[in-house]
Amino acid sequence: MPSHGLSEPLLRYLEARGILLTLEAQEALGQVVRVLIFVGLAGFAVLVGWLLLASVVADLLMTQARWPWQAAAGALAGFHLVLAVIFLLATRNRLASMRWFGDTINEFRKDRAWLSSQTGKR
Repeated sequence: MPSHGLSEPLLRYLEARGILLTLEAQEALGQVVRVLIFVGLAGFAVLVGWLLLASVVADLLMTQARWPWQAAAGALAGFHLVLAVIFLLATRNRLASMRWFGDTINEFRKDRAWLSSQTGKR
């Protein structure tokens, strides 16, 4: 019978941690979806910018600066690659600043500290 008395609190503990983990997983999914939407919008903006602006700038470079079309296209491609890197860095910063499962980790730390204080008493 003593094992039954110990298993019930353990099961309640595991259930509480499971509920907390489920809630934080839902929050993390929401954060990931928001970041993916940001990435999609940034990619769409880059594509639209390329389609609308690149042709006009390339034409201006070819007519006003008398550049060959290869040079104008290369310069514009380099510019848009720099923009893509900026968007990727912004996305990386957003991902790095997210707090993943912070409450669960804090609870596990508290539990570990409590357990170590309990085992030290024996």
